Formats: sequence, structure tokens, C-alpha cells
Amino acid sequence: MKHDHAQAVLQVLKDGMPIETVLAGLRSALKRKGHTKLFAPILLEVLRVLEADKGLEQATIATASSDSHKALNSQIAAALNNLGVSAETPIKSIIDETLVGGFVATFDYKEHDQSYKKTLINLYQSITK
Repeated sequence: MKHDHAQAVLQVLKDGMPIETVLAGLRSALKRKGHTKLFAPILLEVLRVLEADKGLEQATIATASSDSHKALNSQIAAALNNLGVSAETPIKSIIDETLVGGFVATFDYKEHDQSYKKTLINLYQSITK
């Protein structure tokens, strides 16, 4: 049962569901079934799987469109270099429709956010404070 729950958690995380939502859903499902003591062991199982997969690291580049990826190629390369990406590291490019422009590079639990979205959020927060 623990393994099945851990696999379900990994799958919904992979599908992009926010971690807070996943954990709340897991906690409520375990509570309904009377298995609340399994929460920590399930999370440990998830952690073990994620750590085992860490050797298969890949960098991810999110851009607003494929055209913006081409236009920002030199900036993306510099960001990947700053994040410690080597020449043999696989790089996954994704299109994130929530980005207005710019890009977000992630690798090894680090993020380089050079998106217009982040800039606009920072501007909004500085104005409203």
C-alpha cells in the first residue's frame, strides 16, 4: 500500500500538480482510510525514488514560445553555465504559456528566472509595499 501511494504521489507531481495540493490530498486520503501513520513512510519512499532519479538530472528551459527560445539562446546558455550545466547534461525545452517573455532555467534544484513574468511580479510587489 505504501508503495502504491508513493507511486501515485510521484505521478501527480510529474503531471505538474503543486506539491502543497498533493500533500494535502494525500493526508486527507490517508485520514479517510484511517492510515495517517503511513504519511511519513510514504514521503520517505517518495524521497528515496527522487534521490535515485537524481543521477538522471536534466536541465529545463521554459520559454513563452519557440521563437523566444531562439532569440534568447545566448542568455539561456549563460544561465545554464551559471547553474552548472555541463555539455553532456540533457536539456529539456518546454513552452510555458504563463510566461509573457524571457525564460526560466532550472537545474539541480536551482532556478534562474529571467522572465518578464517574474519582473512584473517584482515590480507589482515593490509598488504595493
